[in-house]
Amino acid sequence: MSVNPLRPDLNRGKEIKSEKNDLKKSVTLFDIDYAMMSYLEDTVLPTLKDGKGVAVKIPVIYGNSERWNGSRKQGVYRDAKGKIQLPLLMIRRTSIAKDETMAMPNRHISYPAITRWSKDNRYDRFTALGGSVKPKYEIFRIAMPDYVEVNYDCMCWTSYTEQLNEVIEQLNFASSYWGDKEKFKFRTSVGEFNVINEVGEGTERINRVEFSLNVKAYLLPEKFDGELTTRKSMSTKRVVVATEVDVTSGSGRLEGFLTTPSPYYDNKDLIDFLSINGSKVENPVSNNTITFNNIKCIKTPASLTSVVTSGIIVGPDSYDIKVYINGTRYYFTTHFLVAITSNSLTINFNAANLGFTVDTNDEISITGKFIDVV
Repeated sequence: MSVNPLRPDLNRGKEIKSEKNDLKKSVTLFDIDYAMMSYLEDTVLPTLKDGKGVAVKIPVIYGNSERWNGSRKQGVYRDAKGKIQLPLLMIRRTSIAKDETMAMPNRHISYPAITRWSKDNRYDRFTALGGSVKPKYEIFRIAMPDYVEVNYDCMCWTSYTEQLNEVIEQLNFASSYWGDKEKFKFRTSVGEFNVINEVGEGTERINRVEFSLNVKAYLLPEKFDGELTTRKSMSTKRVVVATEVDVTSGSGRLEGFLTTPSPYYDNKDLIDFLSINGSKVENPVSNNTITFNNIKCIKTPASLTSVVTSGIIVGPDSYDIKVYINGTRYYFTTHFLVAITSNSLTINFNAANLGFTVDTNDEISITGKFIDVV
């Protein structure tokens, strides 16, 4: 199907090719079943020895309706030729329910998975040391899955009681997270073991254990409502900063120039004031008086005068400067008065209101809207 490149809602930046098998885009019930079966066969179940001392691995099969019902009815599992299969473990999924303890109220939440190295961004020593070119990362934004509880019933048959004991011991000691470390792992708990010893047809002795598995898992479809649940994007490789020039005159904009007004120039005084944050610490030379030289106090813009009520106010002018004695905050007019010049700030403390004398051993610090000057 052809794509119209002039279509207004087409964003070519989002048209990113997803390589085949670069990332698994879904978590299905089959993945959960496979994680349980592979972990049982490869990790949990022990390698047994038969009566002749030959090592025997316990196979794991999925119990569909015919297999499960036939095994429960006969007490054993037989192959197509009617031979009893020993040893063997059969597993089947019995129920699926939403995990209410892990509810997901917002379907639009996603989390990023970042791949630092790929075939388009290969690893080399120069890049690892930090070259001048910023590497391009592949980012996969994955929708939050639905959390579910999956229950399984299992039956395991062995020829000898000693073999069955080994199986139970290994199941009881298994980790709480089952699955392949390279793929998926789910929190799994093993239920109570029900051991059954019986004699089958002929002279065959059957030892069986039945147990259940409760799995805390999650499901994520590849698509929902026609949209992918895993979206691939690229990180920003280069940032280009351009300069805007706003050409104006007293009577308006100059003719012949196409300009874009910048919000900075409309609020220059306010933005410059908010970006100032000075700090200075000194000790008094004489009691109850200290002068900070080579600083210029910045007046508070008119738009913020009503907001800055805790600063130093001198006449019609307002200055946002805070005064501390040995780390404790004190306030203008109540504890001190000030005198401000173009390059200094003098503070005269009121010892009576303070309840003590400010001497040369005290540390006076000021913070606020002032800058250093020479």
